[in-house]
Amino acid sequence: MSSMGVFSLGASEGSSDKIVINVGGVKHETCKSTLMTLPGSRLAQLVDTEKPHSELFFDRHPEVFSHVLQYYRSGKLHYPTNLCSVMLEEEFDFWGISSTDMEPCCWAAFQQNKDAVEALAQIDPSVMENDQSSHTRACKPKIWALFDNPLSSAGATVTAVVSLFFILLSITAFSLQTYGAINPHQMYVVSADNSSENHIESLSALPRALDAVELVCSLWFVFEFVMRAVSCPSKLSFLMNVMNIVDLLALFPWFFRWCSGSYCIQALGFLHVMRCIRVLHIFKLMEHVFSVRVLKHTLRASATALCTVPLMLFSCTLIFGTMAYYTEFEQIHSSFVDIPSSCWWAVITLTTVGYGDIYPVTVQGKCVAILCATVGVLLIILPVPIILDNFIKFNSLLKTKYSMPRK
Repeated sequence: MSSMGVFSLGASEGSSDKIVINVGGVKHETCKSTLMTLPGSRLAQLVDTEKPHSELFFDRHPEVFSHVLQYYRSGKLHYPTNLCSVMLEEEFDFWGISSTDMEPCCWAAFQQNKDAVEALAQIDPSVMENDQSSHTRACKPKIWALFDNPLSSAGATVTAVVSLFFILLSITAFSLQTYGAINPHQMYVVSADNSSENHIESLSALPRALDAVELVCSLWFVFEFVMRAVSCPSKLSFLMNVMNIVDLLALFPWFFRWCSGSYCIQALGFLHVMRCIRVLHIFKLMEHVFSVRVLKHTLRASATALCTVPLMLFSCTLIFGTMAYYTEFEQIHSSFVDIPSSCWWAVITLTTVGYGDIYPVTVQGKCVAILCATVGVLLIILPVPIILDNFIKFNSLLKTKYSMPRK
């Protein structure tokens, strides 16, 4: 027996072109000339030797070999739907047959099964765990699980709720600080008596209260960031994480305000946007929710279709913007004064927004508008079936993964 589990029995003196192939206890009889129809395959290489063989034994899957032998006989490879596509491809590789030779009638089912298996393997097993398995991992500090995995323990759940509360509270305080009725610096009151001044004085305590709220929230964010940075398993991965970078940048406005006064914070006012971006932590806290996981994998699988939409939108904007300009620019008091403004009209028409600030008045321009609006509707609905199909597929796959027993 060779290293690949093949027994070879010598041929008798009266051996003919026939050969017996024993696969997993099931014997198949065929002709050597039949096996030579696929020169690069394993059986063709074994037959094409000087040493004659009357019987070969392979410790492989017998049902798959019946389809392989049929491929030698008819030249058509079919896919048995009752077998796993991964196991089938491994068997094909052993026999030296490419799965790309599959017949068109079976290729769609084979590829769909293969894609489902590959997508199932890409799902991170760690996000499927809904128990407290993080405590059993000696390499993961408890303090990291406390701040990073809300489902690792009851304390981690409380920490996640507290973090979410401070995030929403910080964003609310930041929004109220820009409200003119609360911020006296943004109020322009003109009055003959002192009633307006008394009103401003009564409101002067509100900005101080909001500053105190901002201070408390910032102290919590600093504490949370430091604890996560100290206890993270990999410092490099922690620093390269986008949300951690957002958290760090969101602390800069508070730091410069309390250390350098209000002038520096005005120069870095754009960093206040990071406070609002911090609300994305809600998605991280909801990562263990089943529907959110399905949506995440759906968007990842639909990335190609989603990236095609902006490209098509840009192309259609240039085309219809140019067409609208040359059909309307000769009109007196036309809103289509140049191609950039015409492209603005094309964008709001393709996206079905339609502000009404620019609109065509000629017959030719209205025809272009009708065509532009029609293309815009098609442009929006084209990726919907792809996203819906991926959502249904990953919903089924995640349910399957979730129901599988952990090994």
